[in-house]
Amino acid sequence: MNFRIPVFLLLSLGLSVHTLAQTQENTINEQIKNERDAQLKELNDKLKTNEELISKLTEKLAATDSKTATDKEKIKDLETLQLALDDRLRILEETPKTKINLNGQLAFTELLSIQRDIQPVDLFLTSQTFFTQLGNIGKIQQYNGFTSWKSEYDKWYKKQGQEDPLVNVLNTSINLISSASAAVPLYGTMVNTAISGINNIMMTMGKREKDLYDKTPQMLLLLNVTSQFEQQKSIIDHEWTLINKELEQLQKENTELLQEQMSYYGISMDRYQSRYLRATLDSDREAFKNECRKIISDKLSGLDKNPSSKGKWLGQVETYMYKVQSLRLRFGQLTMRMMANIEQYQQLITMYSDATKFPAEFTSKINSLNNPLNSLKNKFNSSFNPARYIEDSAVMYIERN
Repeated sequence: MNFRIPVFLLLSLGLSVHTLAQTQENTINEQIKNERDAQLKELNDKLKTNEELISKLTEKLAATDSKTATDKEKIKDLETLQLALDDRLRILEETPKTKINLNGQLAFTELLSIQRDIQPVDLFLTSQTFFTQLGNIGKIQQYNGFTSWKSEYDKWYKKQGQEDPLVNVLNTSINLISSASAAVPLYGTMVNTAISGINNIMMTMGKREKDLYDKTPQMLLLLNVTSQFEQQKSIIDHEWTLINKELEQLQKENTELLQEQMSYYGISMDRYQSRYLRATLDSDREAFKNECRKIISDKLSGLDKNPSSKGKWLGQVETYMYKVQSLRLRFGQLTMRMMANIEQYQQLITMYSDATKFPAEFTSKINSLNNPLNSLKNKFNSSFNPARYIEDSAVMYIERN
């Protein structure tokens, strides 16, 4: 089987290594969260102070003896109470705006992070060795045990086999299986036909063709185990196909949402491509994120001051927030499935690595997969953190109320 490297490893080669920027990205996101928490704490403290003042004034006015208190004192207390109530209203109006403004900034930077996380270069480069070697397991023509047998078989076929129609069918199957250019999976009807036909030939041939006869059992064992390995591997490969489709859809939605938000906030697509996508330094990307934060904050402040859009922007930004949250959660779930799929390759390799059960030439190739697979697992774990994507997506925003 010609194995195709999973799409998630091929989506892009234009960005620098994710792990080098992870600390910087976390700094920006944490900066927004810390600023949001600090501002909300300040507003909450003001609200508590305000509530205490209102309570104190209300009690004072209720307890005031109309005979002893002057009109001037009552008017002053009432004016102070009115100012306190106005201030309370202002705080209550300001709190959700602060939450949504900073949550909107966080959503946009998270969207940039997803765009970055989805395409780490080092994982692609590391995967090439493993998936190339994995794909070679099923190339029967690369095994000496098969090519040596095939050489003896070809001699026999030229001498005796060409006149028999059934042998010609068998010969076609063998040639398809052994052809380096044939994109035929090493399992299924073609392989079964070849194995069955070879067994029949050996039964009728006996030991007249000693070299061919002696090499056939080991070759059949090699063909059987290689075919079985490929069949089990195809189940894991199929899961990659499903993951790839979902990941391609996720990247499409991520890109569309990024473009929609940049249009809404007035962020230049050209600057995004030059300052973020094509940037080679973390400091440049960090500067772009900070630039976007200011643009978003200014845009939302302007919308809030505009009578025609006042209040409406809250719902729009919340919609963006929850779309980003959904994308991040789905990306976490997909990377979790990727991790599980890589682990299934480990289990498959372990299952077929015993040289006492399988041909030594086969197990040698199987065991050679361990080092590149371990490198792939290490790079994956350093590039992605599925549990964190899922956990963070659940707590990344503070509700408006």
